Amino acid sequence: MKKTTWMVAVAAAVLPTLVVAESVDLSVVGTIIPTSCIPAFAGGGTVDLRKISAATLNKTTQTLLPTHDISLHINCDAEASVEVSVRDNRTATKLPGINDGAGNNDPALFYGLGEINGIRIGGFALRHGRPEADGAPQTLMTRTLAAPAWQLPASPLVGNAPALYSWGSGVAAGPVAARHHGFPMSLLPIIGPSNALPITSEIPLDGSVTFEMFYL
Repeated sequence: MKKTTWMVAVAAAVLPTLVVAESVDLSVVGTIIPTSCIPAFAGGGTVDLRKISAATLNKTTQTLLPTHDISLHINCDAEASVEVSVRDNRTATKLPGINDGAGNNDPALFYGLGEINGIRIGGFALRHGRPEADGAPQTLMTRTLAAPAWQLPASPLVGNAPALYSWGSGVAAGPVAARHHGFPMSLLPIIGPSNALPITSEIPLDGSVTFEMFYL
């Protein structure tokens, strides 16, 4: 009897605390739009660097390989404004300290190129060109969701997410709506010092990034 009475007393003491607990609401918002846009790379989504002779690589410093032009095209069935971000799928393999040979060395501006036996091979950068919308040249702009005001890029390289990119006549006007968007870039591969690589057999390169498109 005493045991039962004690348990009831404890429950009575706890329940008032639960009743006056604070609460917070979660809202789910969004918009369904009639427009559909499809992103694709001109020439496909694979850049083949082909076979690279180890003899052409610098032994103690990085080697900049020839650039490859790539272009992201976004085709819409009605005029729409969009923004894109780039996510590195091999970020853990990016070689520290690499740069583009022009003074840009911020790690957020480079992407991983794979590893061999736990050794990072190098990385690559994406230099942006001038975008266009429906054939008209545009100004490239960048922002993040944390800092949503559009601004001109501080670097000629396309940075990792959370950086977002779009284009228009200027930062004041913001992104332009169009049926076709073109975002030209050049891919710059970078290989680390060859004396750090186990070049006794072929070393496969394995870079992978995902371009994500968002409607505005």
